Amino acid sequence: MRDLPIEIINAVVQNVSSMTDLLQLRCVNQAYRDLVTPIAFSRLHVKNSIQSAQNFQQIVADPNLAIHVREVVYDSRDDECFQFPLENVEVEDMLEVAELEEALTEAFCALDVLPRLDRVSANFWPSFISQSGKKIHESPFWFTSRQLTVIHAIYHAMKTSRMRSLSLNNVVMMPATCYDFVSTLTHSPLSDLSLTVVPNADLSAWSGSKDINGSLGALLPLSNNTLKSLALRSPQGPYHSLKTELSSFHYPSLESLVLENIVFDQMPSPNGVEEFILRQKSRLRHLELRSCASYVGSPSLDVNVRLWSSVWQRWAVELGGLRELVVDGESGYVVLDADWGYVPYKGVSGATSEDDSASLQMFQDATVSACKVVA
Repeated sequence: MRDLPIEIINAVVQNVSSMTDLLQLRCVNQAYRDLVTPIAFSRLHVKNSIQSAQNFQQIVADPNLAIHVREVVYDSRDDECFQFPLENVEVEDMLEVAELEEALTEAFCALDVLPRLDRVSANFWPSFISQSGKKIHESPFWFTSRQLTVIHAIYHAMKTSRMRSLSLNNVVMMPATCYDFVSTLTHSPLSDLSLTVVPNADLSAWSGSKDINGSLGALLPLSNNTLKSLALRSPQGPYHSLKTELSSFHYPSLESLVLENIVFDQMPSPNGVEEFILRQKSRLRHLELRSCASYVGSPSLDVNVRLWSSVWQRWAVELGGLRELVVDGESGYVVLDADWGYVPYKGVSGATSEDDSASLQMFQDATVSACKVVA
């Protein structure tokens, strides 16, 4: 196998998916090392452990390896469903929690030395692996503290990094003052940003607090011409703030916007989602609404409620540049229940539902027609 032609060796390497196998092939000889290294180190996975964070730092410190890193993934758990633990971290584990935060800070602050880094995906889970290999459940304080530590470090690195894509998953939105570091990044390099927030129902039951989750806008980059794709996936649960606070954000180059479980304001306002979307209309081509709803603040749907038919009709006129519209699930109406959070509003008449459906169909038909004209 050592004497195979380089073309065959390259074909073998390109078809190996196991990281363990790739690293073993890398040890065969120099030819294999040269072919395997760009593949094996293009995507680095940092697990939520001190050892993994330290291993990452060693790779970053080696220029021959760091030059190949294009993507960094933090704590991906493909087969795990997010759930807060019933028990929390023990007192004897707190020192290791602090050491983990320190190791993660050093690791993610070093992202800016990766010359070809393009994408970072950070996933937050309320547990970590101890140095003895044990799975440790975290308390609400340590979980949110670690989130802030990692996110702050990523934004610090972005000041000099060429990173273009950032995905933050299972985020607990703290009060806006916790994210002051976001506004210091005056020239964000991001063209793609995805933000997914922890369900509030789970969060409040776990932490005992009704006031943790803040505005989704706290982690959005300052208005700029760089951002092209934005995805905001929000919880539907008790005590979620109705204040989206989006009036200060304008992304003239935004082409794709995805909103999931977002509750639209009772009436249009500069801070609301509806006006935010319209401010991005100059380049917006793809709009995706998944399980979004309109908030009903009064017992009657006829009083100060933004009907979806009005939204669709307005957007059909003003979003003339749209080329793809995806509306997944029924765009309905919700009220805020003190015990259950957002629940469907049951006072919707058949006539209102028919008007909403007809207006949406007209909007979708107009989008399809616009595509045919361009083609």
